[in-house]
Amino acid sequence: MRSFLRFSVASAALAAACAVATPGFAQSAAPEAGAGSEPEAIIVTAQKREQDILEVPAAVSVINSAVLNTAQVTQFSDITRVSPSLTVNEQGNSASSSVSIRGIGTFSFSTSTEPAVSIVVDGVALLQQGQAFGGGLNDIAQVEVLRGPQDSLFGKNASAGVVNITTKNPTRDLSGYVEGVLTNDDETRVSAMLSGPIGQNAGFRLNGFYSDREGYINNLTNGHRLNGAESYGFGGKFTYGAGNLDLTLSGNYSNTKSNGNAPTYYYVTPGATQNGAAIDLRGIRPGVGNDNVRFDGDPRADSFQYLLSAKADLDLGFATLTSVSAYQRWKLESGQDLDFSAAPTLYQGGPYDATMFSQELRLTSRGASPFEYMVGLFYADGNTDRRFIRSAPSFLSFLRQDWDSTASTESYAAFGQLGYNFTPTTKLTLGGRVNRETVGVFYRDNRPATPVVYEDQRSDTAVTGKASLQQFVSDEVMVYAAIAKGYKGQAYDISSGFNQSRIDNLVKPEHSVSYEVGMKGRFWGNRGSFAITGFWTDYDDFQAQSAEFIAGAPQFILKNVGKLRTKGIEFEGSIRATPNLNLYGSAAYVDAKIREFPGASCYPGQTVAQGCVAIPGTTTFVQDLAGVGLANSPDFKFNVGGVYEAPIQGTEINAYMSANYAWQDDVNFSLDRNPLTKFDAYGIANASIGLRSTGAVNWDLSFFVNNLFNKAYLTSITDYTGNGYSAPTLIQQVPRNYQRYVGVRLRVGFGASN
Repeated sequence: MRSFLRFSVASAALAAACAVATPGFAQSAAPEAGAGSEPEAIIVTAQKREQDILEVPAAVSVINSAVLNTAQVTQFSDITRVSPSLTVNEQGNSASSSVSIRGIGTFSFSTSTEPAVSIVVDGVALLQQGQAFGGGLNDIAQVEVLRGPQDSLFGKNASAGVVNITTKNPTRDLSGYVEGVLTNDDETRVSAMLSGPIGQNAGFRLNGFYSDREGYINNLTNGHRLNGAESYGFGGKFTYGAGNLDLTLSGNYSNTKSNGNAPTYYYVTPGATQNGAAIDLRGIRPGVGNDNVRFDGDPRADSFQYLLSAKADLDLGFATLTSVSAYQRWKLESGQDLDFSAAPTLYQGGPYDATMFSQELRLTSRGASPFEYMVGLFYADGNTDRRFIRSAPSFLSFLRQDWDSTASTESYAAFGQLGYNFTPTTKLTLGGRVNRETVGVFYRDNRPATPVVYEDQRSDTAVTGKASLQQFVSDEVMVYAAIAKGYKGQAYDISSGFNQSRIDNLVKPEHSVSYEVGMKGRFWGNRGSFAITGFWTDYDDFQAQSAEFIAGAPQFILKNVGKLRTKGIEFEGSIRATPNLNLYGSAAYVDAKIREFPGASCYPGQTVAQGCVAIPGTTTFVQDLAGVGLANSPDFKFNVGGVYEAPIQGTEINAYMSANYAWQDDVNFSLDRNPLTKFDAYGIANASIGLRSTGAVNWDLSFFVNNLFNKAYLTSITDYTGNGYSAPTLIQQVPRNYQRYVGVRLRVGFGASN
């Protein structure tokens, strides 16, 4: 049966690929799919109120549910396929993964470090970025990617941008669906939704999913397949509106059991040894696409999380008073073999447990007036507990670790945004935020007979702001210029080796100033849209992590880099070429470089001739990284794509096909400019073909192929040379679609089951 399924799915997917003349990519500004349906204005909440995207003086990409389906976006990391300025750095588990916009992000093992890109779900910012990588994307209405500092409205952890995720609302009529997905790489996924009204004033929406995916990395020690996951989750939304009050209650929960995100060998120097022993490469061919590894124990990355929120809107006539209350929790149990051998040599892991309560109040003006405003207050109280244990044999006892910690944060903020229309076509907007944050640390080193405890607490006040001037040069074209000040708070470097020195040398806040100009518009009766943005952002005291060897043991140190600059040009657009054909495209050129970083760590094996020099009077070697590009920041990325849908005459059935292609420039995965961690440019194509009914009881059957041309690629390279290896040795993270896979999706529903 499985062989028949694989043959059938592969044949249909190949037909889909052949049916599309030019691979394409579904881009953000796309209207909902549907044969002959009328284009609609794109509504966003980038300024915490519903607005036509044409009225927003900022760079915003909008990805609706149709595009998410077309581009096979099922996990958070898949969003990079439809937003070229967004980059994801995936590591061994979700807690170590990070998100960047325009080359700027925060990669740090410390639980005290704030992200530079805020992940917001239904108006609530997540405490830890790792929360975005668990459970997948389910029942999503749209995703907005806001590029550049967004501190004025979204707070201190939005210095590079925001990924704003909105789940779907209840439907006006009773509706629902059940959907199943099968793939030839052994994934089974089932999801369901039921929604409708409750009386005259209320509505509900319930959804759930179950997914079981076999791994794609082979552990040659025990024959297990790694990097698989079994997950389930459910969510709900209840709305009530009567008189001048609107209430929305939302909740979601997800649970994932995973045997990790296991790395594999990318390069091993012939004859190299590890801790004096030969490296066992039987059955392993290091290189791109290597899917074999040897561990004595399987990795572990089990997690659960939930988010509960209540939003109330009270119409006061002259303004709307909004309250958003939320509580969230995320727990991760992780474990990872570090020595890539069948011997129980090195293993590390431990639990994370993060919780946060947040409350926001804001007053937003209503009605048509030359003057508009929004003022608000914000409070958040969060804690992240972590336990970390690294076991090692006696001859590697200096690598052993056993510690637990708590990182705390408490924030108070007042913010506001004022807009004034000088004329019906000219508008000035001013925004600002005052934020007071107290961060704390508790760290206990459990290795001594009497554990050593470190505790501290610090406070900081920051003022950020934004100003923009926009001009409608016609009813459908707007130009704007903006300047914004960004801020990312101070942090403790909570990781192995924490001591009093790290308290005394607290990582300083990160500051930025961004300049942006843009043009966006619609044409051809709203059948086409475009946006062009130019930006220039300077960062001071940029927070970055690098590896150093202290007393023979590798340690990752968080420090302030100094100065860096990111500048570039972005384009995105869409056009409904015919009533049945939508075409999309987006591109970004981003030049992200360090301006000042003296005293940076050298990469393994770097020589004096290559710029690794000793600090006078010491035996410490460093390099100057001025002029070097940021890690995992491609200079150029683009996406192109299209969807064609047409009715079959004499039936209530539409036939459709879609394709997308995403390409990115070469990158270096290391901040220290290690020449061994570079990776070449690559492009990935996806395609699908399907049929859907348009009757009262509707169904949708599609066949899809991911990585159509079977292009092997990777998502990170790490130099392990100093980790007990006698010669250069590199490991890599291999993504699921490093090779082609195909699948079939069937959805059966009734009513407006979107």
